[in-house]
Amino acid sequence: MLDRQTFEDIFRAHHAACLAFAVHYTGNVHEAEEVVQQVFLRLWEKRAVIDITGATRSYLLAAIRNTAISNWRKETVRQQKEQAAGHLREADIHVQSPVWELERRYQQALELLPERCREVFILSRQQQLKYHEIAAVMNISVKTVENQMGKALKIMHKELKDYLPLILFL
Repeated sequence: MLDRQTFEDIFRAHHAACLAFAVHYTGNVHEAEEVVQQVFLRLWEKRAVIDITGATRSYLLAAIRNTAISNWRKETVRQQKEQAAGHLREADIHVQSPVWELERRYQQALELLPERCREVFILSRQQQLKYHEIAAVMNISVKTVENQMGKALKIMHKELKDYLPLILFL
């Protein structure tokens, strides 16, 4: 069992050497201080079960090495996860951006259609009405619906030709 006075004596006697050793492993003074603090905190928390007789410095240096390596591994995994999440966010942006752009361009192309042509196109493509149903709703002939749809498709194709590869995969 480690009492308070013994712990303080160990801390005073070995802190500087432990810090120098931790800097060697971490390459960073702030990380080294964190590692040394973790080791001494763990030593204090486990003082009832830890029996350090003899090679105190060897015990502390081994604990520092193991803690530094463990922290490095955890940080590496965290960075990899963060990087993977960043790639996913970038992929989302790259996938969503063309879709948003396509929607914007689709609306612009709709606005370019003449009024009657636009009505026929919307009833056919968005409302999914059949040509004879569109003819009945608009009180025009089926042949007129066919002509207006042909005109609308030609304009829409021209306006959205750059997006056809994307549309095929949606």
